[in-house]
Amino acid sequence: MIGHPFTYRSPESAAEAVELVSAAPARTRVLGGGTWVVPECNRGESAPDLLVDLRRAGLDRIELVDDVVHVGATTTYTALMSSAIVLGHLPMLAAMARGITGGAQVQSQGTIGGSVVAARPQSDAPAVVAALGATLVMAGSQGERRVSGEAMFEAASRSCVRPDEILTRLEIPVQGAARWGYYKLKRSASSWPIATAAFVVDQHGSGSVTDARLVLGGVSGTPVHVDVRSVLVGGPLEPGRVDEAARLVAASVHSPWEDELAPGSYRLAVTHPVARRAMEMAMQQEDS
Repeated sequence: MIGHPFTYRSPESAAEAVELVSAAPARTRVLGGGTWVVPECNRGESAPDLLVDLRRAGLDRIELVDDVVHVGATTTYTALMSSAIVLGHLPMLAAMARGITGGAQVQSQGTIGGSVVAARPQSDAPAVVAALGATLVMAGSQGERRVSGEAMFEAASRSCVRPDEILTRLEIPVQGAARWGYYKLKRSASSWPIATAAFVVDQHGSGSVTDARLVLGGVSGTPVHVDVRSVLVGGPLEPGRVDEAARLVAASVHSPWEDELAPGSYRLAVTHPVARRAMEMAMQQEDS
C-alpha cells in the first residue's frame, strides 16, 4: 500500500487533466493504467502529493484517420489486441501487446501511453512505437505539442512528455503492405526482456527494399535506431543482406544497459542474433 498521504483525482476530460497537472507539476504523478506508478509509490520510490488518474478522461479510443491510426494514451494492451483497426493496419503493435510481460493481468490494466511515458529500457513498447514511426501528441497549458522520431525518448525512464503535460494519443502511420518482425530475448515468460528488436521494411512489387527501420530495445537507456537502410535499400530482403545488416547493430549501441537481468556486455553480445531474428521474421512473411 501507499504509505504517505496524497490526493487522488480522476478527471473526466483531457482539459481537466491538464489543469490539474499544470497547477503543481513537481508534486504530481499521472496514472495511465498504474502498473508503473503505483508500485513505485508502494515502494516509497515516489511520493507525490497528487495522483491524477486518466482512465475516465476519454483517452482510450482507437481511430483510423486517413492513413494514420490514432491510439489514445490510455488504450490498454487488451484493447490493442482486439482492435480490428490495429490488427489490420498495425499488426506489429498487436503482436507486441499479445506478448507483453505480465500476461493477462498487465494486458488488461497496462496502457500503451503509460509505457511510453515511463520510458523504461526493459519495456516492450518503446522500440516498437519508435520503429513504427509514431508521433506523440501532448496537451499542456501552452496547448498541443507533437514530437516524432528519435526525440520521443530522452534518457532511461524519461520521455519527452513534460511534467506539466499529459500524453493524449499516439499517431502511427498504417503499415500497409510493409513486412515486419518483432523478437525479444527473455529469461522466462514472466521476466522483463533483456533485448528486443523491432523491424519494418517496405518493398517494391519486384521485391526490392525501398525503406527499412530497425530499432533495438532493452540494450541501452533509450531505443537504439540502427541505420540498416545503407545495406538493405535497393536490393531484395535475403539472408546474406540481412546478416550484413545485423552486423551493424553492435556498433550502434554506445552505452549498453545494465541491470539485475544482464550486464551490458551480455546485452551487447546478443544484439546481433536478436536483430537478425526480427529481420528473418520479415523474410518469412515475404515467402508465405
